Amino acid sequence: MNNTLHGTMTVKLGDEEFTLRPTLKAVRAIESRFGGLRGASEGLRAVGVDALAIIISAGADLDGKAAEALPEKVWQQGAAELTPVVTAYLYALYNPRGVTSGKEQAGAA
Repeated sequence: MNNTLHGTMTVKLGDEEFTLRPTLKAVRAIESRFGGLRGASEGLRAVGVDALAIIISAGADLDGKAAEALPEKVWQQGAAELTPVVTAYLYALYNPRGVTSGKEQAGAA
């Protein structure tokens, strides 16, 4: 089953919106910063500003100055407000196929 929109989230930081997409590139970026998705989950459990910024940056495929500006924007928006949405995005990275696995056999109704 191809569910390309599963896990796509939008995060609002001030007047800007960032679309977080569940991609392998995002997973690898997050894993390299936290030592795995579980480490990222722990950062979110602690409601960490930097953890939120890193995950948002990876999901929105930001780099350079745009990524460097995120911690301030996250802090201004409020880490507690952002944590539930970013946690849902991280959960989608654990399960990129979505909640249904599709048909057990091809051609089955």
